[in-house]
Amino acid sequence: MSFFSEIEQRRAQYEDLAAKTVEQALKKGAHQVKIKIGAGKGINVSAREGEIENLEFNQMLGMAVRVYRDHHSASVSTNDFSPESIERAIDSALSLSQYTSPDDFAGLCDEADLYQGGVEIKNCYALEEDPDAVVKRAIEFEQLGIAKIPAFKDQGLVKSDGSLYSIEYDLEILATSHGFCRSKAESTLSKYIGFVGARDGVMQTSSSGQTMTNPDQEWSDERLVDEAIERTLGKLGARKVKTGKYNVIFRRAGSGFIASCLSGLTGNLIYHNSSYLKDKLGEQIYPNFISIKEDPWRADGLCSSAFDSDGVATRPLTLVENGVLKEYLLDTYSARKLKMRCNGHNDSLYNTWVTADSAHTCTLEEMMRQAGSGIVIDGLMGQGVNVVNGNYSRGLSGFYFENGERVHAVDEVTVAGNMLDMTRNIALLGSDVDERRFLQVGSILIPEITISGD
Repeated sequence: MSFFSEIEQRRAQYEDLAAKTVEQALKKGAHQVKIKIGAGKGINVSAREGEIENLEFNQMLGMAVRVYRDHHSASVSTNDFSPESIERAIDSALSLSQYTSPDDFAGLCDEADLYQGGVEIKNCYALEEDPDAVVKRAIEFEQLGIAKIPAFKDQGLVKSDGSLYSIEYDLEILATSHGFCRSKAESTLSKYIGFVGARDGVMQTSSSGQTMTNPDQEWSDERLVDEAIERTLGKLGARKVKTGKYNVIFRRAGSGFIASCLSGLTGNLIYHNSSYLKDKLGEQIYPNFISIKEDPWRADGLCSSAFDSDGVATRPLTLVENGVLKEYLLDTYSARKLKMRCNGHNDSLYNTWVTADSAHTCTLEEMMRQAGSGIVIDGLMGQGVNVVNGNYSRGLSGFYFENGERVHAVDEVTVAGNMLDMTRNIALLGSDVDERRFLQVGSILIPEITISGD
């Protein structure tokens, strides 16, 4: 029987188990209890040279028992759901809590913040679970890519770098001593293909892929193969540019850049004085034509949820309005530390959109024409993001352009600046939004950014 067909049965079974475990922990002396159960199944297949390379089966089942007593808390996990094992987990958590430091801010969320229902998000669909069929899809995906290589040999395409195809189901149950007991299920389908190219003895790799919850949104294999080939060929002949100030356009790297900037909104960083955005609520951190909105209720969204890991109800938020910072990303604990109200962010960012008014939105081609010359960034490498002071320094790949036209590929150079300065100086946003990403933003033009090269 497929995992998908069992989801409703498992949901009822584990919700009942979680609620009973809460009652059992309370009887044993806990003042507050939170039980999380996770169950899942996945198949991952990689293919190389037209044949299967790896086949992995993943199954997950576990329970986390967290207890609070006299402002002390502890958590114990088990993947054995027998009554004896669950009782041992409760006893262990209660025993460990005696040795933890008291924390007046710890504990379950306020009951007023709990999700009360009313928002139902469809994020779980039937996927292909037959291993033979999944293997067949991975192999056919790569074989399609291999069949296209001869047509691009003279442009430098060398070989396939393999394909990946995977399916996964996740079922999560959360129960607390508030009487809260809810669950959510999600399906995920992922596919990827890469290629190797070479020019003048220098090899480059690039790829294309997609991750989605709803298989009806799947791009064709051919579309992804063509994109991967185009990206690979676009990296050939790359060379450095001279160190200096350049107009920079974050193209495919735009969502990653904005995600790094938004990481500074996380509540625990704010109360630890570890974010460059501390004390910036109500201040202009983007140009006045930019807004950033988050929607956790989007059906089929990669990051959708009606409630977070505390059981707090999520809601659509405007993080930045007309360039002004409006919200931090607060879970229950950080909200208490900051004397603010939590907004359902015991998890990471939800589905996010960065938009500009029509006067500051254009195509990539128009953006390049307006910029004149500069560098388009498609890939970022390295860990040079300092969220404490906002300093940003990462290796890049992309291409250099002059008079609005591409000149040559670029790599082995570094883009550097301060994230607050960079976001405040955004000049234009592109209309080329990639619908596959949870953080959706088009190309981003920022003038006069330091590039370290020759």
